[in-house]
Amino acid sequence: MKNNTFINISRSISFNLKRKKTSKNKINKQIPYIWFFTDSIKTLNPISIATKLPNNSGIVIRSYTSQNKEKLIKNIINLKKRKLFTVLISGKYKRHLSADGFHVPQWIDSKNKNKKIISMSVHSGKDVRKSINLKVDLIFISPVFKSTSHINNKNLGVVKLGLMAKLFKKPTIALGGINNTNINRLKNLPISGCAGIDAFINK
Repeated sequence: MKNNTFINISRSISFNLKRKKTSKNKINKQIPYIWFFTDSIKTLNPISIATKLPNNSGIVIRSYTSQNKEKLIKNIINLKKRKLFTVLISGKYKRHLSADGFHVPQWIDSKNKNKKIISMSVHSGKDVRKSINLKVDLIFISPVFKSTSHINNKNLGVVKLGLMAKLFKKPTIALGGINNTNINRLKNLPISGCAGIDAFINK
C-alpha cells in the first residue's frame, strides 16, 4: 500500500490537538487519526485494504449498492476485534451489535436511538444545526480538495476547512481528495485526522 505519507502525516496532525473524547458509552478510546471509507465502485477489495491499515484505525462502511454488503460487514467486524478498529456503518444493514455506530451522509436524516457513535458528513456551515439535532459525535468535512467522489462539487480548500472545523463543537476529520502530495497543507489545522478512499487504493 503506497500511502505511508498519508498515514504518517495524519498521525502528526492528530497529535497537534487536544482531542476530546465523547461520553463513556460512545468513543471511549482515542479517536482514530486515520479513516478508510469503503466504496461500492472504487474499493473492489476493501478487506485487503483494511488488513493493511494501522491498528486503531477507523473504517466507515458505506458500500450502498454492494450485493455482498453483509459479508463485507462481517469480515471487517472480525478484523475489528484483532486490530482494534472503530467501525461505523452507513445505509441499510442488519444491526450488528459489534459495530461501534453508524454514519449519516449529509443527504440523510437519522436519529441515534441505540446510543452508539454517530458520525456525519458535512459540506458547509449550514450543517451545524443538523449535527446538533442528530447529536452527532464525529464530523467528516468534505470535500477538502478536488475529489473523484464529488466531481461536480466545488472543493472547500484548506482555509474554509479550518473555519468550518471551528464551527462544529465535535471532533472533525478532513475528507475528500486528500493524498500524499497535498496532505501537508492540513498541518496545524483544528482537525482530529484525515479520511479517504483513493488514498488507500494502490495505483
